[in-house]
Amino acid sequence: MRRAVWRAAAIAVGFSLGALVLEAHHEFASEYDQSKPVKVTGVVSNLEWSDPHVYVYVDSADVTWAFEFASPIDLKKVGWTRNSLQVGENITAEGSLARDGSKRAAGKVLLLAGGKRLAEPTDAQLVPPRARQAKATPRWPDGHPRLGAVPGEAGYWAYPSAHALMENGVNVKVDSDGLLANLADAGKVAPLQPWAKGLYIYRQRNLLKDDPMASCLPPGGPRMFHAPYGFAFLEQPERQRIFILPAGGNRNWKLIYLDGRELPSGDDVNPTYFGYSVGKWEGDTLVLHTVGFNERFWFTNGGLPHTESLKLTERISRPDFNTLRYDVTIDDPGAYTRTWSSGWTLQWVAGEMPEYFCQDNNQDPEHMTGK
Repeated sequence: MRRAVWRAAAIAVGFSLGALVLEAHHEFASEYDQSKPVKVTGVVSNLEWSDPHVYVYVDSADVTWAFEFASPIDLKKVGWTRNSLQVGENITAEGSLARDGSKRAAGKVLLLAGGKRLAEPTDAQLVPPRARQAKATPRWPDGHPRLGAVPGEAGYWAYPSAHALMENGVNVKVDSDGLLANLADAGKVAPLQPWAKGLYIYRQRNLLKDDPMASCLPPGGPRMFHAPYGFAFLEQPERQRIFILPAGGNRNWKLIYLDGRELPSGDDVNPTYFGYSVGKWEGDTLVLHTVGFNERFWFTNGGLPHTESLKLTERISRPDFNTLRYDVTIDDPGAYTRTWSSGWTLQWVAGEMPEYFCQDNNQDPEHMTGK
């Protein structure tokens, strides 16, 4: 397994880092240097309005600059549209220079000739919708809570109350991508084995540049419940199964069997991104047991390691119409010194779940250099 390769190197690298403070936004931090601002005035030569990020190309003094902004989903929330900017328009673009020395920048502001200003959304602007009127938990005829939409309506779960997996009772500051505000807090996040702590610190120090999700791999494990654009439940009680469908997971899904079958073991296990899940209702809580994960993904924002020994016990409940509660117990003797638990809530968002396809125009991985 990969952990054998990482043990010595990760421990040596990780424990020598001290109290480095990280300030970053998104995985842009591993690609762009916020301490190096750039301003370019020129003509818009192209606009790529697609996932995972919008690109604005500006020709200036025989050089073409590429300014990378957030996804169309997020830009729409602050007033952008596909037609906000036209090819041939004169603009001034401001941003942060690429770490690899290319003519690229993380876009912050576009100043149009007519005085209009288009800006990258801030975390404060990407806030949850206002709480809706309190309503009781919707239920199936057998009395179990409905985890998805009621007939005739649409909706999904988003806006998690926590951005990364962290042991219950721990109070450590992280940003929306799981980057620690203070790297010295790494050992507080979870009961990590020494090699795993070293690898976690290495990933943090390099600003998550090796995150598999940057290469469009699935968000397995608890990370599915941190998906930035939410997820939906497709419940099929007549077939005794439930699908969990992430908006940003490239049409991936997690399948939960409720028919009483046993989890596979031994040679019957072919490790996957989402593992094998069986569940049953205990009162109003759906209790899942999941095994059979591979090690090709990060199971949480921020890069906490896991191994193929990972077993999850997940508890999902809907205490009221607008709230989902997710609790998870992590049992991974390959990476942690003991079992531990975490949990958070999510909010119901009425309407159709947005589509987000990472593969549409993913130009980031080749430019992600870290620090």
